[in-house]
Amino acid sequence: MPLFSNITTDSFQLALWRIEEDLPFFENKFTTHPDIKNENKRLQWYATRHLVNQLAGQPVLITKDDAGKPLLAGGQLSLSHTPEFAAAMRSHSHSVGIDLEMVNPKVERIAYKFLRDDEVAAIHPAEKIEKLILYWSAKEALYKLYGKGEIAFTTQLLIEPFTLALQGELKATITGIEQPLNNLTVHYRFFNDHVLTYVCLI
Repeated sequence: MPLFSNITTDSFQLALWRIEEDLPFFENKFTTHPDIKNENKRLQWYATRHLVNQLAGQPVLITKDDAGKPLLAGGQLSLSHTPEFAAAMRSHSHSVGIDLEMVNPKVERIAYKFLRDDEVAAIHPAEKIEKLILYWSAKEALYKLYGKGEIAFTTQLLIEPFTLALQGELKATITGIEQPLNNLTVHYRFFNDHVLTYVCLI
């Protein structure tokens, strides 16, 4: 499980690993096993939790709250994965959100779930797939940062217009909640047909 990327700041730690192990490698390391029938999904579940253990330097207990947000004793945690990579972001004192997506043209089919019609229409055709997947991933990261569920991606997770690049920052707001979260910065990076997005509430 080679380290692909590692970012450590005063506020959070983030790591990204390439998944190269098979199921037996992980199953022998855990006493708790997920009730996930799909082998690929089960492998990804193990990989993210193994990564968290590596970050912590010891086995740690990850639970979930009523909204499905992963919980880590003594800190905040966010996880994401694809068939090729596992990602984890943790902080001792700040809420965090991370997402990892493969760049896939199928994102066009679900664009209506996270963008308004005028936002989709404003995207240049040559950038459509990359921008849509970035919007989707960034809003997933914001959703995980918020962590309470039941929020509308199209009207409450808002991202300011941006110029597409291989890596950069997006300005975002979570609105329509008791205490709106303004001036959020979502960091992003395209790599290996993936996009990684992450945000920390400081």
